[in-house]
Amino acid sequence: MPTRTRIREAIGIAVTALGAVALTAVAPASVPEAAAAPPPPPRNELTIDPTAHVAPDGTITMTGTYRCLLLPGGSTAPVLVASNLMQGGRSSGIGGSRAVCDGARHTWRNSARPYRAPFRPGPARADGTLMQFKKTKSGILLPHFVAVAGLRDVTLVTRP
Repeated sequence: MPTRTRIREAIGIAVTALGAVALTAVAPASVPEAAAAPPPPPRNELTIDPTAHVAPDGTITMTGTYRCLLLPGGSTAPVLVASNLMQGGRSSGIGGSRAVCDGARHTWRNSARPYRAPFRPGPARADGTLMQFKKTKSGILLPHFVAVAGLRDVTLVTRP
């Protein structure tokens, strides 16, 4: 092999090696992952399960989850989960249950037997509120809405 060819090969190998060294020096050995953004702080929320139940005697049962934080000012007034069911132009409040505001997710279950609005299995609409009654300076109790689950579709099924 002629000397010039060997010299060209040597120069090519050297340039390639120098390029690799230069790239290694410029680029870090491992790129650290971007610091994960901290999770958002918990917030007050209320959900309604997509299925509600009607018993043979007409009792309606609705369920879902809620989370509420400790309320400002250390209020000791109870927080309630209220739910409503609508079907065929009829509407009824379905019970109410007390909520625990500790920042954790909890389940809720409300039941009632509407006396003026018989509900049947099938499509319906529901909404709910997580609320606290606060006393004003004049002593009147007014609702304070902690969280709201807007109107949504649910399916009412028969429960034996």
